[in-house]
Amino acid sequence: MKQLVFCDLDLCVGCNRCVRNCPNEMANVATLDADGKIKVDVAPDKCIACGACINVCQHGARSYLDNLDMFINDLRKGVKLTVMIAPAIRANMGDVGRLVAWLKSVGAYKVYDVSLGADLCIWGHVRYLQAHPNVKIITQPCPSIVNYITMYKPNLLSHLSPVHGPMLSAAVLIKKYEKIDAPIAAISPCIAKINEFESTGLIKYNITFEKLFKYIKEHGITLPDKPADFDHYRCGFGSVFSQPGGLKENLEFFLGKTLRIDRAEGPQTVYKLLDEYGEQPRGNLPDVFDVLNCAEGCNVGPAAGFNNNFFTTNRAMDKARDDAAEGRGYEYFNDLYKKYDERFNLDHFLRSYKPTPVFVQKITEAEMEKAYIQLNKTTDQQRKFDCSACGSDTCREMARKIALHVNIPENCMQSSREKTEAGHRALEKLNRANTENSSKLEKDIDLIKDAVEKIWVNLGTVNSSITGFSTVEQTINNIASMINMIAINASIEAARSGQAGKAFSVIAVEIQNLAKSAQETLKDSHIVVSSATSSVGEMTGFMKRILVMVSEAYENIQEINRVNQETADNPALEYASVQAL
Repeated sequence: MKQLVFCDLDLCVGCNRCVRNCPNEMANVATLDADGKIKVDVAPDKCIACGACINVCQHGARSYLDNLDMFINDLRKGVKLTVMIAPAIRANMGDVGRLVAWLKSVGAYKVYDVSLGADLCIWGHVRYLQAHPNVKIITQPCPSIVNYITMYKPNLLSHLSPVHGPMLSAAVLIKKYEKIDAPIAAISPCIAKINEFESTGLIKYNITFEKLFKYIKEHGITLPDKPADFDHYRCGFGSVFSQPGGLKENLEFFLGKTLRIDRAEGPQTVYKLLDEYGEQPRGNLPDVFDVLNCAEGCNVGPAAGFNNNFFTTNRAMDKARDDAAEGRGYEYFNDLYKKYDERFNLDHFLRSYKPTPVFVQKITEAEMEKAYIQLNKTTDQQRKFDCSACGSDTCREMARKIALHVNIPENCMQSSREKTEAGHRALEKLNRANTENSSKLEKDIDLIKDAVEKIWVNLGTVNSSITGFSTVEQTINNIASMINMIAINASIEAARSGQAGKAFSVIAVEIQNLAKSAQETLKDSHIVVSSATSSVGEMTGFMKRILVMVSEAYENIQEINRVNQETADNPALEYASVQAL
């Protein structure tokens, strides 16, 4: 079956609205992209093209395929085409005749109102039910419902009404009875019609209201002021077929209350009831189960593209009903049906169905248990949290989807929240430890800073002392020089004194030795002072660098304390920190 619904993953935000509104547990597949973001794609072989996801997607991620481009291109090439328009157009457009006029102006050979096909569909059902008084049927103008039954509920195929829906009934009329061999294009609000047309081969193009009117707007096309008529005679109550209960209303008009006719509409309801239908004893089943995929019928189909509200739509349908009934009562339509009996063969309006079953893995309780563990749901309370944020109504349904590999544990809000809360608690503990440690470190560094500053002061004192010692050294050196001069003078005087100056000469020698010794001592001390001065200079530079580094570390620790405090006071920052973990 051709893929009709698509997803642009770049636009998908993982909100799960598509999952929540899809009637099929297998049609949406949640994954994580390269950035760890949740994305929900379409499983094309599981999708029934009901369009529910398109209706609810608020991010423009979901789109669909129709045949508008092929239809326009063939018209431009001059291909002879017959066009039919679904009766739902009346609920969305005031003057259908202007659209008919435009279609004819761009090359449409004939234009038919599918309301005529709806009349034939009603006639077919009336005659089929009269011929099979004990039959239990599910009416099938809705191709999404046909897709669901053929794919997922083949046990219901025997109950699926064999009577063609309105569009196929109109196509049989056009091709077989009016002998028009031109390809048929159908304008409708339905996406899944393509599947119906391809399986029967009666209609070539499905053009949706939405894309057709978007094309008209984007190309600046103005519809003709003068309307044109359809190329056939007046229709009956088939014009209200597109609203919920339309078929039921028509059957009861012709058959009275002789049959039990139940009805259901909307993807959140009808498919669950179809599941239940297959489990009921025959005595519980209605004679006719009138079902529609769309909650408000075809009038607001997924590709209608109009924004009419409930009351405006119903008003339009009431007008269509009044127009159909004007001047015509039961006798008129009874006579009309007799003419149908004379002209048409009911067998030409019947079809058969082929099952196209989709494999759905049977999930054991052991596999369910494994899925619960993946979701970190170990208690009964956790397993019945049922918040529906993942798109499933219950945690059990979510666990089943995990087991079916169409959803992922990361998509569970409750599990993610518990992990976030656990991370939050761990972060709080870490913050407390960090605050305590950084406070202690701040105190230790403050002590080191004080010690370094004291050493810096002491080094200044030492340097000053060394500078003072150098002054003393110079004074001593000057004294030694003076002593040396005295010794020289004493030696000269001793020589002059002769024998009498010998003792004085000894003293002079001793004074010279003292001066020499003093100079040598000063020389050694100078070396020591020079080395000390160099060492103190290096130590001063080193301590200066230490002081700068300690000051920077002190400031960093204070910043860490400030950030820790902000994190503790700001839940948003805590959440971001947890996510980063």
